[in-house]
Amino acid sequence: MFDGVLNIVIVVLISVCIMVYILWKNSRKMDEAIQVAAQQRNLVKQDERALSLCRAIRILNPNVTAGIDYIIRQDSPDQDPYIEEWLADTARPAEAEINSALLEISDASHEDKYAAMRRADYPSVEEQLDAAYQARQGDDAKQIEVDEKIRRVKEHYPKGGGCF
Repeated sequence: MFDGVLNIVIVVLISVCIMVYILWKNSRKMDEAIQVAAQQRNLVKQDERALSLCRAIRILNPNVTAGIDYIIRQDSPDQDPYIEEWLADTARPAEAEINSALLEISDASHEDKYAAMRRADYPSVEEQLDAAYQARQGDDAKQIEVDEKIRRVKEHYPKGGGCF
């Protein structure tokens, strides 16, 4: 009987050690991912060209994030930043696409056009207020529809067009 209990204790201890090891490895991977994202954020905050590259990529694919889905690198302050590694499941944008998006960003009226497109797709204030009133009266079908429209607009036109 003692041998059976001892075997169970050993199996439990080995299982706990394996779980602790797995948690430790995962926390190290998470820490490395956080470090990379922080480095990307610093690069983008410190260099206007890196920010422009990041925004251009965001125009081409609004669902990717610097430091997570792709890595921007700048070898020296004199050199333009570039995409060092593409980690996203989506196709990496071609150089010509990036250059075209960079030209669009350099257009002074880009932000105004972007905001106007976002505003045009939003449900009207009247529609939103009507949906809110109907939801308070117990019929939330219209509110769900309006919220879905807003979600799609925010997804399609991320506010600020930033990188993070």
